[in-house]
Amino acid sequence: MRRLLANLLLLMHAAAVAAAEPPAANMTQDQADASTTAAQVQPDISGTWHLLMRTATDAKVPIIGTTHIKTTTHLLIKIAYRDGEILQSQKTCIVDSRPSRNLTRTILPDAFIEHLTQKTYPIQVEQKDDGTWSYYADLKQQYVGYHGHLSPDDIPRDKKHPAIFDWDEDGKPGASVLVDIPIFGHIRIYMVQTNHTVLSGTVDDDGVVRGRGRQLFLLQRTIGADNRLLATSPKLSVSTGHDAFEMTRLPDGASCTEVKTGAAGRF
Repeated sequence: MRRLLANLLLLMHAAAVAAAEPPAANMTQDQADASTTAAQVQPDISGTWHLLMRTATDAKVPIIGTTHIKTTTHLLIKIAYRDGEILQSQKTCIVDSRPSRNLTRTILPDAFIEHLTQKTYPIQVEQKDDGTWSYYADLKQQYVGYHGHLSPDDIPRDKKHPAIFDWDEDGKPGASVLVDIPIFGHIRIYMVQTNHTVLSGTVDDDGVVRGRGRQLFLLQRTIGADNRLLATSPKLSVSTGHDAFEMTRLPDGASCTEVKTGAAGRF
């Protein structure tokens, strides 16, 4: 019995010594601790960024037919850490839309771009099982041409709806866009729109955030036009492809001027 107890004590001592040994023969405890700490440090993404965001839409227009539209939006992004959250603020600088057919071309006036909502929302940066860091941003629902809280259940159908207002301050209801149509020329369309996009990606080792965007929904309605024949609502649907995004750093204090410079040749 004494010999058995002695053997058990020796085994327990050996296990304790093994547990106290460095994790690897070629790594000291300090090195192991430093490696573990480095793996857990969240990358600092605070600062100013250029977000290039791609989306795709199919628009079915009476008489004209269905057009596949690729859109690349360039945004000025500012990220800050506040009260335990990572907050991202955005301002739209450029919206570049290119239809698959040359029958029509939509032009967004400067006033349209300038009145797109500047908003702030929390984002998530979390470490994945493989040690990389994920990025997730819910850009929140956006309302164009009308007050969302006055029409929470559906997009307004008539220009007299109380939710609709002169969004871009051009003297017309809703938001105005120009549509270039053969024979008709430039026609001003008055419309309302709502959309909701989320971004999912990775903070890569080179400091660039890359990933894919997903449009949860997109609704648009025409409420008037300079030519009554064109005051019809296209049937929009979210399409596939052209959905990648990337976010690159800009110097602190940068504005849409720097975003426009960086946007050259990038679609």
